[in-house]
Amino acid sequence: MRSIEIFAGAAGLGLGLARAGFKHEIVVEKDHDACRTILHNQKLGHELLQGWKVLEADVNDVDLGGIAPEPDLLSGGPPCQAFSIGGKHVGAASDRNLWPTTFAYVRALRPRAFVFENVPGLMQSHGDYLDYITLALTLPDIACPPAEDWREQASFLRRCVEQKVRSVPTYRVAVKKLTATDYGTAQNRSRVFIVGIRDDLTQEWQAPDMTHSHDRLMHEKWATGEYWDRHGLERPVMDKAGLAYMRKHNQRGMEDLFSQPLRAHRTTRDALVGLPEPTAEGTPGILDHQAAPREAKAYKGHTGSPIDDPSKTLRAGDHGVSGGENMIDLGPLAGTSRYRHFTVREAARIQDFPDDYTFPQPEGKRGKTCAWSSSLKQLGNAVPCALAQAMGDSIAKVLRA
Repeated sequence: MRSIEIFAGAAGLGLGLARAGFKHEIVVEKDHDACRTILHNQKLGHELLQGWKVLEADVNDVDLGGIAPEPDLLSGGPPCQAFSIGGKHVGAASDRNLWPTTFAYVRALRPRAFVFENVPGLMQSHGDYLDYITLALTLPDIACPPAEDWREQASFLRRCVEQKVRSVPTYRVAVKKLTATDYGTAQNRSRVFIVGIRDDLTQEWQAPDMTHSHDRLMHEKWATGEYWDRHGLERPVMDKAGLAYMRKHNQRGMEDLFSQPLRAHRTTRDALVGLPEPTAEGTPGILDHQAAPREAKAYKGHTGSPIDDPSKTLRAGDHGVSGGENMIDLGPLAGTSRYRHFTVREAARIQDFPDDYTFPQPEGKRGKTCAWSSSLKQLGNAVPCALAQAMGDSIAKVLRA
C-alpha cells in the first residue's frame, strides 16, 4: 500500500506503519538530525526503510504537484509543543501550528485514508481547536486555504456538515486517544490519533483492540508471581498497589475467572532484557548502549521510572533532554546507584525501535553529551512503533476490505 508521511521525525510512526504493510514513497522532515538518522539506517540496509525518498524540507516548501496523488495513506505528526500539557499552551496561535498545512496536503493529495497523531493536550485543553481540525479534515477542499479566524471557519464548516455539503474529497473523521502500554509498549505514553477514511470507501474504521493490560501485570506480579520468576528475582514484599489488587482479585466473579486474559503490560525491566549495565565505553555488539554522559539526580517531581512498572513518558524537552522522565529508578536496594539516565539503546527499546536501528553522531557537533541529547530528543518526539503498527493494522483492514 502506497503511503506518504509528513513531520516524520526519526521514523517511529513510519516503522510501525511499515510493519503494517505500508510502503512510504516520500517522507518529509525538517530536522536535520532526524533525517540523518533515517538515511543512515537506510544506507545500512534496514529493510523497513527501503524505497523511502527522504525530503529534508519545511512541509510548506514541498511541491505537492510533484507527488503522485491518491496514496493509500497520508500520515504524520504535526508539531505538538503548542498543544502539549508540558509545553507553553500557545495552541492555535503558535507559529509552529502546522495543522492548516496538513489540511492542504489532504486537499492536494486526496489520500484514501489519513492518520495524524498529537498530544493528549490537544483534546484536553484545546478541544475547540480539535473540533475545528476535525471539521477541516472532513471537508478539506472547503477548509483550504484557512480563514484568518479559525473560529469563524469552524462555524461555517459546521453548518456545511449539518447541511450535508460535500467536498472532493470528503472524509469520515474519528478522534481516538490511545495509550501505548495497552499495545505492548513498555511506556505510559498516550497519543491522540485523528483518522480519516475517504467517503468512497464503505468500511468503517474501528480503533485497534487492546492487547495488554495493567490488570494482567498485577496478576502476574502478585497472584502468581510469574513476573518475578521470569526475571529470576525473589518475590518482594507486596506493596500498596499489590494489596489493593489482591483485594479486588479475591472479589472477582466466576465470569471474570474464565475470561480470556490480555497479555501483561510490559515494564521497563521487560523492555531492557538482555542489555547489560552500561559503561562509558559502550558494549560490543550492542548499538548505542553507552552510559549517559551526565549524572542523574532525583528530587520532587523528577524521580525516574520504576524498573518494575512501565516507564514514564519519554520526553524531548524544549532545551535538550527532559530529566525525570528519561531516568530509570532501580529501587532503594540499589543504594547510591538507584537513579541513572537511560542510554540511547534503552530509550529506543522503550519506544519499540528495533535493536539494529541506530542513531548516528550529529554532524558538526562534538562530545558524547551532544550525541546523547540529540538521540534522546529524537526518541522523545517519536511515536512508539508498536502503537503505530496497531494503528496501521486497523487502517489497513479498511483499505483492504
